Amino acid sequence: MVFDHVRLSLAVIVILLSIYAACDERFQKRILLTDPSDLQQLINNLQGEIQTLKAKVETQTSEIASLKQELLQPLSGGGSTFVRWGRTDCPAHVTELVYSGYAGGSWYAHYGAAADQLCLPPDPEWLNTTVVPDDYTGRLYGAEYESHTGHTLFGSKSQDEEIPCAVCRSTSFVSSVMIPARTTCYSGWTKAYGGSLASGYYGHYAATEYVCVDEHAQPVAGGADRDDDGVLFFGVKAFCGSLRCPPYEQDKYITCVVCMK
Repeated sequence: MVFDHVRLSLAVIVILLSIYAACDERFQKRILLTDPSDLQQLINNLQGEIQTLKAKVETQTSEIASLKQELLQPLSGGGSTFVRWGRTDCPAHVTELVYSGYAGGSWYAHYGAAADQLCLPPDPEWLNTTVVPDDYTGRLYGAEYESHTGHTLFGSKSQDEEIPCAVCRSTSFVSSVMIPARTTCYSGWTKAYGGSLASGYYGHYAATEYVCVDEHAQPVAGGADRDDDGVLFFGVKAFCGSLRCPPYEQDKYITCVVCMK
């Protein structure tokens, strides 16, 4: 009985090995039940093939894991951009200047004003088209530092001065963020510049956005210091109520910092 089971098992193995050998020219040698050495050799070869395939799978799995890790790593070489308001230069060593120009936007009292401020280049280009004159358009004006007392956060003699700006690109960081009410960056981030938060006057019709004006703000070189208006940059103060105090404090001017990572 035991002999029959062994013989049957050997027959099954031989059939399987015969099928395997038919698919591989290396195993065209005839298998004989009466030659245990041939059978053992084929089993050894099959085990070797299995080990080789297993090693290849493990190697490829490792390579795939390595590639996934590389794809998840931040891109090198920088690329993050931001506007430095109030300056014509970019932070040294960590950024490069894309262009410098003038801050601009909508008139402070227009109902249909665009909300965002722009950093306008000094060398505009124009489309070569003919447009029929039309009063139904958006409008673009320059920007001025402003304060009802005449003493702004942006320099002792900056009232009504035109505002410069610089578009900067990081040379080694891939992201940037403007954080209000901070003078330093959180752990793991690098400071590009800091200063004071600015926006339009709350009583004017036009909506504006919050921007971070450099703590060493400058006027446009050679710009006019007369009251031409346009988009106006005011300092921003905290008002308690829905704004939690503490940690904020009533009538305190809000700082800001631009951070990179």
